Amino acid sequence: MRIAFITSSLEPGQDGVGDYTRRLAAECIRQGHPSIIAGLNDSSISQTIRQSQKIEGTGVSVLRLPKAMPWSERTREARDWVNTFKPDWVSLQFVPFGFHPKGLCFGLERRLATINPRGKWHIMFHELWLGLGDKAPVKFRLWGTLQRMMVRKMTNCLHPQMVHTQAEPYRKVLDQEGIKTSILPLFSNIPRANGNGGESPLPALLAEAIGPQPDRAKLYLAGVLGAVHPEWNAEQTVNVLLPLVQRSQKRLVLVFLGRNHLTPAAFDQLKSALQHRADVVVTGERTSDEISRMLQSLDLGLATSPRQIIQKSGSAAALLDHGLPVLVTRDDWRLRGPDASVEKTFSRLLSPHQFARLDTLPMRNPHLPEGNTVKKVADRMLASLQATGPVNRAARL
Repeated sequence: MRIAFITSSLEPGQDGVGDYTRRLAAECIRQGHPSIIAGLNDSSISQTIRQSQKIEGTGVSVLRLPKAMPWSERTREARDWVNTFKPDWVSLQFVPFGFHPKGLCFGLERRLATINPRGKWHIMFHELWLGLGDKAPVKFRLWGTLQRMMVRKMTNCLHPQMVHTQAEPYRKVLDQEGIKTSILPLFSNIPRANGNGGESPLPALLAEAIGPQPDRAKLYLAGVLGAVHPEWNAEQTVNVLLPLVQRSQKRLVLVFLGRNHLTPAAFDQLKSALQHRADVVVTGERTSDEISRMLQSLDLGLATSPRQIIQKSGSAAALLDHGLPVLVTRDDWRLRGPDASVEKTFSRLLSPHQFARLDTLPMRNPHLPEGNTVKKVADRMLASLQATGPVNRAARL
């Protein structure tokens, strides 16, 4: 199969869905399915860019169209790009706010339809609409109503022959809208670094934060990866961890990896609040390889997303993919509606209650986990596309 992926932005390291799409396209190429990517609303560039972006040794041809370009020109360039490639499938990797600052992408469906009028469409919904939670304010529910209308218009216009999402609550609400949807698990955007590269930067950061040459065997390192959700309570998390850490005669260290969106003042305040209970290490932005090596130096992952939508957390996927057990302290989001129960999502997720009942501290599994690697996810997506029936050759004429 030949697959043309469409997303909003393709600036490496600056857009989670763009990074996801690039890894997925590269894996499809490695499995013998030629793939390209078009970014239709790229705010990181001022003019059209055609380039090869390399991921894990595989080059992917991409078209990047600037947000400032008129839509008529973007549509024409994307249509020429896709038609030249002659795909069997066009896969839309969709998040509403990637295509419009308020997530109101009305008219996008017509523009997309002209890009590939006779071919097969696949849609991966990375996000849906606002107001899905039972505690969502009225403003978000009204805003979400408009976004829901936009999603309905898009599916009615494109007639996708396969629809995926990564979170069970999203699958439920799409099914309620009459959009038959299957789960395609999320994989980590951080490839696992092998042992042939550099060392982890973490030991030097630990020495700087808590003193030279700390005894690693006496430390328990719990890591937060990426953006910290404002609803997550670090002190509450430390209160969960500390009893077992102290019984194990270890010293608790919270490690914040990557771009977390917290100010230096916020970290100073956190360090003061956790004084004598836990140390805090902040790595700052790092390369993907460095982040992977630091993840492999941790003992536990800490999720800042709610349990019921943890399936859509790229940070949680990366923690799990690196063999870490993950503590989820938030359970404050529930799908709105009478039938809002959600089945179990990941293994190796610990609730505060489960953590409190442990006799020994959970530790990282040094062996490859049984998680959702990019290869497994690509296998699953490709199988589902192939199962829809013979390729529509008319789209390639």
